[in-house]
Amino acid sequence: WGTATAALLWVRWRRRAGVGSGILLAYLLHFMAIHAIGAILYVLPWYASSVSITQVAWAADGFEQSGHGILAFTVGSLIVAPLIEHVGLPRKYKVAVIQPYRRLPEIYTIVGAVAYGILSSLVGLVPTLSAMISVSQNLFIVGLCLACWRAWQMGRKRGVVKWFGGALALPFITILTRGFMGYGAVAALIVGIFIANFFRPRWKVVLASMLLGYAGVSLYLTYMRDRPEIREVVWGGASYTERFQRLWVALQTMEWFDPYDVAHLDRIDERLNQNILVGAAVHRLSESKDFAYGETLVDALLALIPRAAWPDKPVRAGSPGLVSRFTGLQFAPGTSVGIGHVMEFYVNFGTPGVWVGFLVLGTVITIMDKLARKRLEEGDWQGFVLWFLVGISFLQVGGSLVELAGSAGASAVAAMLVNR
Repeated sequence: WGTATAALLWVRWRRRAGVGSGILLAYLLHFMAIHAIGAILYVLPWYASSVSITQVAWAADGFEQSGHGILAFTVGSLIVAPLIEHVGLPRKYKVAVIQPYRRLPEIYTIVGAVAYGILSSLVGLVPTLSAMISVSQNLFIVGLCLACWRAWQMGRKRGVVKWFGGALALPFITILTRGFMGYGAVAALIVGIFIANFFRPRWKVVLASMLLGYAGVSLYLTYMRDRPEIREVVWGGASYTERFQRLWVALQTMEWFDPYDVAHLDRIDERLNQNILVGAAVHRLSESKDFAYGETLVDALLALIPRAAWPDKPVRAGSPGLVSRFTGLQFAPGTSVGIGHVMEFYVNFGTPGVWVGFLVLGTVITIMDKLARKRLEEGDWQGFVLWFLVGISFLQVGGSLVELAGSAGASAVAAMLVNR
């Protein structure tokens, strides 16, 4: 795990030609968040003693499969993708040759904000259109990234900081509007990683990343502590004044992360340890041998067909049923449980499936990442939006391949329509 991660980071940061738009690094961090962090928890003596032997065994087996995944991902990114690039993709980056329309960042953010606002309306319930509106929310993220790039190109570091400050407000906005922190946190992370690819000096990037990382974990712990009360206010239809007051009370009693506090580690383990579910599937399938043999992969391909064209399409987003099927675990109705890329590849063809699946993911994500950066440096902002928006769909590391494929297809269509 450490060697593969270090190799990816070294190549991406050491050479200019290896730096992309941040999609690959965002995927890597998401992957680490739900697999590496959980493994670290279980080797801390003061925490490992508080969990069952079965949990530890499952976590170990799940982490092993994620290790196969990260190794295959590295091979795809550092070996296979460059080979494909040599054959059919331009190798060198060009100086900007297109003069983009300078107000595009604002336009994308407005479209994304409007999409976010109408997602829960009746329009959002229309098949296919709801998927288009859902992925169009991400145009707000894309617009923030472009605004930061524009400020940097104009030599305005303060402008970069200003726009990034807007991104940091997103977790609070999503908590106040929907009661969820995840989407806003992921959006802020994407913008931050995008900036880290070009902002200099690097020591400032590293220092800021460490400080923001610690603050982000502390905010997550505080949110998880008060989540029931916050959602009760938000989902109960309270006014925004009441919602803000409840959030403000939580922030006033902020819990700063303490690695020796078992309660803090429990909250992280509860939501950020995909290894346990993967390990449970490994143990169950080692006995039953009831693998899916490509069933979910076919479903992912069918997800590319719009429901407007196929109203009775049997494939639907979400994966709690799959997780229960392959792990034997039962979850409360309404509980959101993602199958994750590691488990889904494993339940189809075992460890070889994990290797092939992540080899493909590493290759595809690297190529998209480089194409997005290439369009950006050429001044083709609309081309960048197309590749970057589709790339964001791949960041659903804890979701299903059906969700990935459906989001990627809808993102491509949404980007082309908005660009037009």
